[in-house]
Amino acid sequence: MGKSLEYSLLNVQDLRTYFFTPKGVVKAVDGVSYKLEKGGSLGIVGESGCGKSVSALSLLRLIPEPPGKIITGKIYFEGKDLIQLPRAEMRKIRGKRISMIFQDPMSSLDPVFTIGNQISETIRLDQKLSRKELMRRSTEMLDLVRIPNPRGALSKYPHELSGGMQQRVMIAIALCSNPDLLIADEPTTSLDVTIQAQILDLIVNLRYKLGMAFILITHNLGLISETVEKVSVMYAGNIVEEAATRVIFKNPIHPYTKGLLRSIPLLGNKVRFGNVRLEEIPGTVPSLHEMLVGCKFSNRCKYAIDICGKEEPELREIEEGHFNRCWRMP
Repeated sequence: MGKSLEYSLLNVQDLRTYFFTPKGVVKAVDGVSYKLEKGGSLGIVGESGCGKSVSALSLLRLIPEPPGKIITGKIYFEGKDLIQLPRAEMRKIRGKRISMIFQDPMSSLDPVFTIGNQISETIRLDQKLSRKELMRRSTEMLDLVRIPNPRGALSKYPHELSGGMQQRVMIAIALCSNPDLLIADEPTTSLDVTIQAQILDLIVNLRYKLGMAFILITHNLGLISETVEKVSVMYAGNIVEEAATRVIFKNPIHPYTKGLLRSIPLLGNKVRFGNVRLEEIPGTVPSLHEMLVGCKFSNRCKYAIDICGKEEPELREIEEGHFNRCWRMP
């Protein structure tokens, strides 16, 4: 999938992350592989419960043990397997070389410390600066993410800022160490549509300005059409389709990808007047406690045939750079 290992910033191979619970083994990530080049961008898309966030947390080795565990796989970052690194070495990469923006800024920011305290603490961990220099650098970071009156914002507590401003603070904290890779896990979930667009536009502009690679995790294909260059569609712990973003939107192959795209309202369809009805994917994502046999999407797929319920298809390259996991579709 893509260029050879030495040219990739990130190379994930057959990653499997399981959770061992009283109800059984949850195979949250079950054989995921992908590559990301330096300065490249990737969208990981799928419904809630597909394993998107767990795959990202696995990259940073933030899976709680127990009950979770990375069973097999390799995560090469600039040629080093992060799974094999000692904890002390991993701490030098986490938050510095690879940063992450989490879903809910209210639960990520500490309510008892000011914004300035939280940004300066992050900077202090990476750089030895005087108090005056820390203040200057913190102000620069807030200005970078377009917070009005950045110096004044340093003395505010998280609850004094709107959801959109809090998310900008989280982005500033994530960028303090000039990471090579930024992971954004549903960064606009709790925000209204206008603020969503502003935050995504901000992240994209900063990515180009700073030369970072970028992974966007979302359940909404509509958010990524102009945000990333490549898309991996996840379902029940697997990648079921992967291709360049323009290819996914123009020529989706997997039935699940088609279903996600058909559920997006399009301008001109006059959905609210009843002229066009949005499609829905019947059923729900299967419980990952279940012993699933065959294609994991087969019980929701209108194209399913006999083999779909018996054998799991492999992820095959159907044309250059376009991968698909389906028995019926080419």
